[in-house]
Amino acid sequence: MDRQRSLHDLEDLFWQLSRKMEHLWKDIYAKTFPGSQSRIMYLLEQNGPRKMSELANSIHITAGAITTASNLLIENGYITRLRNEQDRRVVHLDLTDKGKTTLNELQNEGREIMKLIFHDISDADLERMHTLFKQASSNIDNR
Repeated sequence: MDRQRSLHDLEDLFWQLSRKMEHLWKDIYAKTFPGSQSRIMYLLEQNGPRKMSELANSIHITAGAITTASNLLIENGYITRLRNEQDRRVVHLDLTDKGKTTLNELQNEGREIMKLIFHDISDADLERMHTLFKQASSNIDNR
């Protein structure tokens, strides 16, 4: 197969796999954290406490949408508001223990699904996939 055809086929496979994986992850997360709530939880887990405006910018939603989503997460005990002692107008959001525990449980569920998806792929092939994905990601970063 020539390189152009191979790249085209790889692109098709990539999009098919991406859509399938997205559906699997949504099935896991959406029942607990629908819509932008899952992205808020993920960003707080990855980056620690953040201002609402930073979160809204990161996930490309309006201030009103971030307020609505965060209020639901607060009501359900997954996140909390932290006021800045120097400037009481500044409000950060952070995960609660319940939020951390729930995220951990969902991530474990996701890892089990990943094990099922990749169970018949050899360790050597998984390592090669890892190397190739890192290289592709690096190529994107360096464009």
